[in-house]
Amino acid sequence: MVTDLVYHEVFTKHEMSFGHPESPDRLRSAMTYIRNAGCLEDSRLNLLTPVPADMDEVYKIHGKAYLDGIKEKSSKGGGFYTLDTAVNSHTYEAAITAAGGGIEAVNRIMEGKSNNAFVLCRPPGHHAEYERAFGFCFINNIAVAANHLVQTRGINRVMIIDYDAHHGNGTQNTFYSSNQVLYVGLHQDGRTLFPGSGFPNEMGTGSGFGYTVNLAMYPGAGDVSYELAFTDIIEPLADVFKPEFILISVGFDCHYQDPLTSLGLTTSGIAMINARLKRIAATHASGKLAYFLEGGYDLDAMGMGSLNVLEELMGIPITEFTDSYSESEPCTEYTKTLIAHTLKAAPLLSEVLK
Repeated sequence: MVTDLVYHEVFTKHEMSFGHPESPDRLRSAMTYIRNAGCLEDSRLNLLTPVPADMDEVYKIHGKAYLDGIKEKSSKGGGFYTLDTAVNSHTYEAAITAAGGGIEAVNRIMEGKSNNAFVLCRPPGHHAEYERAFGFCFINNIAVAANHLVQTRGINRVMIIDYDAHHGNGTQNTFYSSNQVLYVGLHQDGRTLFPGSGFPNEMGTGSGFGYTVNLAMYPGAGDVSYELAFTDIIEPLADVFKPEFILISVGFDCHYQDPLTSLGLTTSGIAMINARLKRIAATHASGKLAYFLEGGYDLDAMGMGSLNVLEELMGIPITEFTDSYSESEPCTEYTKTLIAHTLKAAPLLSEVLK
């Protein structure tokens, strides 16, 4: 059995503007670290070149007119959606290929052809709304894959864990009324960072009430806070929900070196997160686990983090790096208070307190 690394050169052809932080160099750095570590020659890794998604799958998450608009702008060579979110002539192809890669990755896992997968794609997706390109995102790749698992593959319980520094507003909103997809967001507090959402009182609606859980972390939250969050919130949530498949939105902008954010994770802290996620998948989902790249704008953090994700999925020794960061005591205390509030407020966690 193998780990799929889903990658296509078209992902590096999408570019929004010169000097934009969400640049093709992000993937080039990731692939350089992965290549230099020898992973591409390892028999436990399958480099999977994806094909564009069946658009009927994407239409379940995004409006046709909206997607046609992206296609038209790309065909004309480019255009803006917001001041920081734009297309070029390759954006539409890259976006539908990223979505297709996610579908192919989860299908291969379901069919027993691979153990797990890392969809190393651009453009990212977790900010994309039904008819809105937003926050560097156009098609919500992880939402397309989750919906495919529920609607096509017969999975009843998908757990999405998003540890990008920015709240995954698009993913949350897609499944806000669903009790089949549990969305858990670990991100910098929306009072201090785009997109200004993802607060603890956002818990879902209707039959989905309780199936959205947000941990809005204080700026500076690092390895200590995230370990507490996994021990006290995320692992107990998985024990209650019992997911059949786990999807991860990974954003290396949670690293303390990231130029756009203010969190405090180190590469060893991110590696701790990945190890615990893999254990959760092994415990509840027969190992069914797929990662989707979202943000991360420090090129070295991108490369180190991507390599460590792949090593964890492949089950090989994790490369250790020397970066370090000390979380402040007030930050840790804030996290403890946040966790206590979440335990009391989150409906799925009510039995944890018994």
